[in-house]
Amino acid sequence: MADSATNLQERLQQALGEGLRTAEPLRLHTTFRIGGPADFFYVARRPERLVAALRAGHELALPVFLLGGGSNLLVSDDGFRGLVVRNACEQVEFDGTVAHVGCGADFLGFIERCRDRSLAGLEFAAGIPGTIGGALYGNAGCYGRDIGSHVIDCTHATPDGATIETRPAAWYEFGYRDSRLKRDPRVLLSCRLQLAPGDRDAIQREMEEKLEIRRVKHPAWRTEPTAGSYFKNLPPDWQMPGAKHSPGTRRVAAGQLLEECGCRGLRVGDAVVFARHANIVVNAGQASAADVLALAEEMKSRVRERFGVALEEEVMFLGARPVLPTSR
Repeated sequence: MADSATNLQERLQQALGEGLRTAEPLRLHTTFRIGGPADFFYVARRPERLVAALRAGHELALPVFLLGGGSNLLVSDDGFRGLVVRNACEQVEFDGTVAHVGCGADFLGFIERCRDRSLAGLEFAAGIPGTIGGALYGNAGCYGRDIGSHVIDCTHATPDGATIETRPAAWYEFGYRDSRLKRDPRVLLSCRLQLAPGDRDAIQREMEEKLEIRRVKHPAWRTEPTAGSYFKNLPPDWQMPGAKHSPGTRRVAAGQLLEECGCRGLRVGDAVVFARHANIVVNAGQASAADVLALAEEMKSRVRERFGVALEEEVMFLGARPVLPTSR
């Protein structure tokens, strides 16, 4: 077995070069600061290197996971048995009101670059952590707006790296916190986003407003590790008399149901429901993935018992799930 592992590492090293790491702690690469080691870890700074990593993983029959900014992600305490490739393709070019963006670019950093060019459209998302690719994968948004509505087209690779394609926005079937990529995996390399001429000062004011809202209601994820909103808001057809809707949508906010179920402050180990937002779990120290999962099950159970609805996770889980005690 040791010889086999050594041979695998040597072949990966040959394909990817000195940038390949082994037993890399994934807690260092997620905003939750939770997660065991990846067998192999590689940072791809150019699209061709990302595709090379996909091809190497396929040829070696090695599971591959593409990592962006590490937000909206909970990693197993056992880590990941395979190759984690971090997309660090950060190139950004502007052609009038169209932006050509590498999908490893930081989302907020890109919004700031748009502001500096007086290009409007994405300032509503100021403060959402992660990369452009991660935002597209989950169609990140808030206040009734989302990134998918700005997509012209994207260039992606098939998971084996064999084919590179450019497809129009319609192909990706962007929906509420959703895209076709969740059902028909592809690896995003770059995209073109349509923006609009705007007033720099007005764009800055909206960014500041949204950042302040997040500062007040959300944890500062760099010092209070979190993956953001843990559960999706309810479907549009689910209504409750007197319920407040998420800003800009017809959806009842999951946080409202969790609030009414007394979830604020709930704790399992070092996983804690945030004091100012009942739909956010924070890592209060040395939380494990098992702690978070057990806490999430308690939150779901309370909502199910009181409101008869099953909350759906927005946070993605990577790796082997632990066996948890039977929920109520």
